[in-house]
Amino acid sequence: MPRTAVVPQQDRSVDTRRRILDATVTCLATLGYGATTTLAVGEHAGISRGALLYHFPTRAMLVSDAVQHLFAELRRDYEASFAHLPAGRSRLDRAIDLLWTTFQDPRLAAVLELYVAGRTDAEVRAQLTPVAEQHEAQIRTLARRFFPAAATNARFEAVLDLVLDTLQGLAVRQLSRPNDPALRRTLPLLKHIAQAAFAADEE
Repeated sequence: MPRTAVVPQQDRSVDTRRRILDATVTCLATLGYGATTTLAVGEHAGISRGALLYHFPTRAMLVSDAVQHLFAELRRDYEASFAHLPAGRSRLDRAIDLLWTTFQDPRLAAVLELYVAGRTDAEVRAQLTPVAEQHEAQIRTLARRFFPAAATNARFEAVLDLVLDTLQGLAVRQLSRPNDPALRRTLPLLKHIAQAAFAADEE
């Protein structure tokens, strides 16, 4: 009889950790931070609370690692999609459209939940701050790699900040007012501003 394949302990541990992190993101996005307890996450992931606490001893560690996990997935997906964008002046507009699609990912509601929670919860803030800072640094690295000519422009960092902050604001607005006309008129204006700032460097 054929032998049944044995999954190494390390692989099982990695799989369990991923299930926990995915479940945490889902709970944060759908239930909110207050209801995202270790019990709720364990039930959603299909594991015991003891197994969850083995991997993540504190709730703050759990949610910050979940955000780090989500950020890594979003960056990887964006990078893969960007590779298919055409060269030329349209690339900047398409890159912003692609970034806006990323900001509309429903899982990002989990991040907003934690930003709000971190305002009054010092432990969450302490865990989340370095994760957010690292994510921002990696976004800047990707942006400079995607647009090397524009990155030499003195306004590059400011334009990148404008794009990111505007899209984040639009994402928050869309949560409460999904049919707001501003969502349709702000994005074209944002792309126009970005093009005017340094698109000539990409020609």
